Amino acid sequence: MNKMQNVKVNQLREKENALRPLVGVGVIFIRNGSIFLAKRAGSHGDSTWGSAGGHLEFGESLEDCARREAKEELGVDVGEMTFLCLSNVVDYGVHYVDIEFLGDIGDQTPSVIEENTVTEIGWFPLDDLPETLFTPVRSAVASLRTGSIYYNAMV
Repeated sequence: MNKMQNVKVNQLREKENALRPLVGVGVIFIRNGSIFLAKRAGSHGDSTWGSAGGHLEFGESLEDCARREAKEELGVDVGEMTFLCLSNVVDYGVHYVDIEFLGDIGDQTPSVIEENTVTEIGWFPLDDLPETLFTPVRSAVASLRTGSIYYNAMV
């Protein structure tokens, strides 16, 4: 294959990869009947209330991804984690396979570490949540309420 053909093949591969779903991982914290939420900024789902989370990196375990994101975004160390749910999310102009965990942060107080990705934080009673939940967190809350572990959240 000549140089020009190689460039065209690489361009086609990049375009194909851009259309593939990404893997998102999140971790939610529950304390005294309330869920911790962070208002998203500067990314898809801007101005919705979500959890700590982000992209799975090459070679990273799902749990390590959730712990890394919680530390980077909210400054907390996540202890024990349990699988909560899996969602196929097509929303906000993107397609993600999202995995959510419940995480234990003990008595740590989450705070805004990455101001460009989180604008507000707070604990919300599970029966009085903000209306604008990030789609994967909506699935996580539904999982908490129903015990279901899979959601096809194609909006």
